[in-house]
Amino acid sequence: MDRFRVPAYVLGGGTNGLGVVRNLGRHGVLVYCVVERHEQVEYSKFCRKCYIVPNIEKSGAILRKFLHDVGRRAGGGVLFPTSDLFSLNLSELKEEVEDDYHVPLPSYEVVKKLVDKKEFYQSLSEFGVPYPITQFPESLEDARRISKEIGYPVFVKPIRSQEFQLRFKKKGFFANTASELIRYYAFATESDCKVMFQQVIPGLAAKNVYGIEGYFDQASEFKAIFAHIRLRGWPPIFGNTCLRESIPVSDISAQVEVTRNYLRHLSYHGLMEAEWKRDPRDGSFKLLEINPRQSMQNALPSRCGINLILIAYLDAIDEKIKDSYGYEKGIKWANFLQDLASAMETRMTFREYVSSLRNIREWSYLASDDVSPWLISNLETAKEVVARIRTGTLT
Repeated sequence: MDRFRVPAYVLGGGTNGLGVVRNLGRHGVLVYCVVERHEQVEYSKFCRKCYIVPNIEKSGAILRKFLHDVGRRAGGGVLFPTSDLFSLNLSELKEEVEDDYHVPLPSYEVVKKLVDKKEFYQSLSEFGVPYPITQFPESLEDARRISKEIGYPVFVKPIRSQEFQLRFKKKGFFANTASELIRYYAFATESDCKVMFQQVIPGLAAKNVYGIEGYFDQASEFKAIFAHIRLRGWPPIFGNTCLRESIPVSDISAQVEVTRNYLRHLSYHGLMEAEWKRDPRDGSFKLLEINPRQSMQNALPSRCGINLILIAYLDAIDEKIKDSYGYEKGIKWANFLQDLASAMETRMTFREYVSSLRNIREWSYLASDDVSPWLISNLETAKEVVARIRTGTLT
């Protein structure tokens, strides 16, 4: 269709990038992928072309040069960042590239407020939004003082999560004692990573985490809303979602309203995902984070009947869109290998595990109309297993 001839550029890969590519490509949008290295997304039949640009996620200068070069040659398009770091760097370039591109993102100051957890939690305090007890040590002496006062267990989290995960390949460190807390603090600061201490809300993380996904238009109005619950994560305690289920917005209506009002207050524009956790001790909800981008599992809303990615694309190219709130509930998304590992780690019975797989209709890589990314993913997993067997590191 002619209205979809404005191309889309997906910045980044993984399940996030692959979901965006499929959500747009299935509707005839010309989709180009931009990644730092070869990834499964480049094998999708919906990816028209894949640009391999080393360090483009980490370097704003490299991103700027790429966008300027492609903009001059191809005439621009709609940009979809798939990580906090891409969102941060792209928002800083927004005014510079808007003559060539549509950039459904808020200002750099707003993205930074959401990405930088110290700024984020301070902002939540000012707005009166509840969140877990969190401390920001400024020195080793400060960390020692906090270690004697804070309740355990504590999650040692990065203030800037993207850089931390690139370095340590994990979301943070889990400390059960003051000595562990100090050790993790010293380890992180020696690696030049600023961290915070967050008191852990009790209970298995996956059982009490609820999410809100949506799209805010340029007037900061919620044009589409989708709600989900995390059923399992990998690793089980503080890992990424590997099994997720759609739920009615009415199940967390109060949290939706708080999220809506907070982001309106920031004049937010673009796709977003907010994560709330329910405290089993009193039933209260605490806001954990808001990602200034679509979720890694963005294929699930589409499977349920609400394509958030396409809605953002249409609004970016000035197509009239209707508010979208209706979708199918009780539908699941899964990353099979990670989910199986999570079930084994938490010692689920075979019957419990099989029962939990009911109503899975969307998978991280497998799609009947786009099989190649799944085949490549399995091949890479097999190669990794063989390599670990040969080196004796398979556990």
